[in-house]
Amino acid sequence: MVARGSKRNLLITMSGGTTSVINATLAGIIKSAQASPGINKIYAGYPGLVGALQEKFIDLTSYSPSQLSIIKESPGSASIGTTRVKIYDEKELSEVVQLFTSHDIGYFINIGGNGTIRQTKSIASHCEDVSVCAAPKTVDNDLGDAQCEKMWYTPGFPSCVNYWYHKILMLDNENRGASTHDKVLIAQSFGRDTGFIVGSMRMADPQRELPLILLLPEDQQDPDSILSKIEQVLVKHDRAIIGVSEGYKLGSRDLEYDLSGQPMYGSSKSMVAQELVGLCMENHIRARSYIPTIDQRQNFEHTLKSDIDVAHSLGEQIIKNFMKGERHFFQTYTRQGPNTIALDSICDFTRRMKSEWIDHANYDVTSSYLSYLSSFVKTSPTRSLYAGGKFR
Repeated sequence: MVARGSKRNLLITMSGGTTSVINATLAGIIKSAQASPGINKIYAGYPGLVGALQEKFIDLTSYSPSQLSIIKESPGSASIGTTRVKIYDEKELSEVVQLFTSHDIGYFINIGGNGTIRQTKSIASHCEDVSVCAAPKTVDNDLGDAQCEKMWYTPGFPSCVNYWYHKILMLDNENRGASTHDKVLIAQSFGRDTGFIVGSMRMADPQRELPLILLLPEDQQDPDSILSKIEQVLVKHDRAIIGVSEGYKLGSRDLEYDLSGQPMYGSSKSMVAQELVGLCMENHIRARSYIPTIDQRQNFEHTLKSDIDVAHSLGEQIIKNFMKGERHFFQTYTRQGPNTIALDSICDFTRRMKSEWIDHANYDVTSSYLSYLSSFVKTSPTRSLYAGGKFR
């Protein structure tokens, strides 16, 4: 427990990609820290650790409830900025420790994904007098244990699922109208090496009535097999919609990498959706790509309130854990509610889709995966449409 009169300062940073609910976690942290007997000033590095090491801070200490409400509802990392940095060496880690000492930082929270956990774990190992937490954030849902027990899902993922639910309905509407000249529409999602997002596109068509083909990294197929599947769907429906994860391997790609060593698919010279368009066009099938990249993690319209509320509650819980004396942990979210994992016990917290969630070689997910999604995602209402002489 924190002793009375031993107030110290809190530093918050963001790392890596963003989500539409990341600021709900930030708002939860600030709200709980303001009421905490053990915390004095609340600072944010702007942007991230890079800004903090340059002593560029935003003072969040005195924000009002109305201001926190705005933060809670704001998507993206424009709030306090985010960075992608390499794992720090000993010299850089000593600079972090010196920063903490000079600004009386007693608590440090780094909000991010897999790279952030590694960075935070490294920092924690050099801090004897600072309580450190890595807070979860990723739309990819690839952060967690394989069985989704220690991390049921990641904040930001439900809203991304909802986003693609609506976008698949939009793409179907486009495809119905323009299929005489654009036979195939190809939608590329985030996901690196996982199909959590692209697999969620099936939520828009659980009865499997649409000409929807899903390309999951966990079920790699060769170009000839993919082309054969497209042709089969065209024979049946005279059109097709393809969902593909950005990390799906179709050809040799000239990738760029961020400072943490992760491939930047959105910054590469070619993308898998472009390669699929080329495959179709080479075989006299007219195709177009839809690559929203930023929109799926920064969207304003499709963010779910339930996602915001969970992200906010995790921010509040982190401060409560600090005040209970917990140190050096990763904040998780289970079916039973918030929990923690010691940072030094985490070797790799990257996961891929379970085999039983994949309809292998059939370019689809199973009903089991839809059941998993439905356990925490309630999609927002869609509009009624008129298409092909029918009201839908």
